[in-house]
Amino acid sequence: MRRSTLQRKDRGELNQIAAALGAKPSSRARKDEIIQTIIDLTANGGAPPSAHDSYAEPSAAGVTAAAAESSAEIENTAPQADRNGDNSDNEEMPPSDIGNQSHAMRSNERVDDDLDTGNRRRRRRNRDRDRDRDDGWDGDPVVVSGRLDLRDEGYGFLRVDGCLPNRNDAYVAVKTIRQFGLRRSDQLTGTSRPANRTEKNPALLTLESINGAPAEPTDRPLFDELTPIHAGRRLGLEYAESLDDVTARLIDLIAPVGLGQRVLVKGPRRSGATAVLMSLVSAIEMNEPDIVVMALFLDQRPEDITEVKRCVRNGEVAATTFEQSPEDHVLTAEMTVERAKRLVESGKNVAVVVDSLTSLAQAYNLAFSSSGRSWNNNIESGAVHMPKKLFGAGRNTSEEGSLTMIASLVTDGAGALPHVLSDEFVGTANTEICLDRWAAQLGLFPAVDVVASVSRDAARFLDSDEVEKLQRLRSNLSDGPADHPTAVVDTLKTVLSKLNDSASNAELLR
Repeated sequence: MRRSTLQRKDRGELNQIAAALGAKPSSRARKDEIIQTIIDLTANGGAPPSAHDSYAEPSAAGVTAAAAESSAEIENTAPQADRNGDNSDNEEMPPSDIGNQSHAMRSNERVDDDLDTGNRRRRRRNRDRDRDRDDGWDGDPVVVSGRLDLRDEGYGFLRVDGCLPNRNDAYVAVKTIRQFGLRRSDQLTGTSRPANRTEKNPALLTLESINGAPAEPTDRPLFDELTPIHAGRRLGLEYAESLDDVTARLIDLIAPVGLGQRVLVKGPRRSGATAVLMSLVSAIEMNEPDIVVMALFLDQRPEDITEVKRCVRNGEVAATTFEQSPEDHVLTAEMTVERAKRLVESGKNVAVVVDSLTSLAQAYNLAFSSSGRSWNNNIESGAVHMPKKLFGAGRNTSEEGSLTMIASLVTDGAGALPHVLSDEFVGTANTEICLDRWAAQLGLFPAVDVVASVSRDAARFLDSDEVEKLQRLRSNLSDGPADHPTAVVDTLKTVLSKLNDSASNAELLR
């Protein structure tokens, strides 16, 4: 029998042919192994029973019919002189037996498919049990450290190189996660063993530390259960080491930021939002060394990411470039914000700077494009909800630390998404810093709309005397026709002139 003839048959037919020849293949046998068994039996002189035997045992009609078909195929592969011989056995098969043959073959195929499915499930369970049972491995453990990324099934992977998947990521078993109460983006340190031949990733052997503390079960508070409160103190942005950079001084003057607030930097494209955020990062690192700064820059140009990494001195940078997939943008953003939550749960103050919410919304819109849940104008509901959820994580808490969220938002652009986002984020921020396109085109930096930028809760963390001085300054700057085309530019020029003529904001407000 030729191998090519057998390869055209499915597994059920090959099992029937082998059974008719006197062999019983294992349920785990591969198709090539069954074919080789049939060829060996045929070469050793084994032959299927004749068609007349099938009439003697009606209960085995399906098997003997398959054997008769196998015999016919053997004859079809013989030389031409043998093919002209007697084929009376095949011609004498009644139509009823042919129907029984096809019905039996279909039944056997369904049984084999069910067996294959069950075997795959058992092998998968055994493979998971083998992952957790490491007593068979006696090599040297490998030190591993990274952030935990959990899956819906309960297990997880230790991301050893940033937030995205890697072949060196260590598998973390469900038992370990439940034993220590691990959460997403926990910083773990331990040892791992190499992957065996049935695995794709190494497996975590021992867990030594969780977020810098010894690995032991603890009763940690949940971030969502912490009590949000208003900002209790000012986030200092003005610093003497860089008085030439007036961005931090200007924002500290017209829109003060409190610890644990949500700050929205919004404006049209090419209005300098990224440069404003980088100035804020430098200012926070200089004035607030106890605050952990995390820069999240999504869908950026590679050279811009290099500048961000050079700007951030002691903080963390999580960035993706424009050629990466939407799933990479989404995973990087979620892992970064979850990491900030874990730090707040441990009592630390964190500041997350995001550029931008619009890029994140576009990534969610593409990632959820096949879900079928549409907002309007082909905008998925998750594209609006998930950025709001990320931005809404910013808060000051009464029990533990605080999370200051500073994010940029594009207010114009092609499509309906920027306009929908602008409407959805109205009233969500404590402080809004508005940028102006015309001021940016004229070379004024920072291109801030002084009158439109505002801090709604400044009276909660500033003394009454400073609040009165800031209100007097804003009143003086807002004098004049606000609807004049050059009103924003003229006001900005006046403020920048005052900043350049004074050594500090305190001197300007005297």
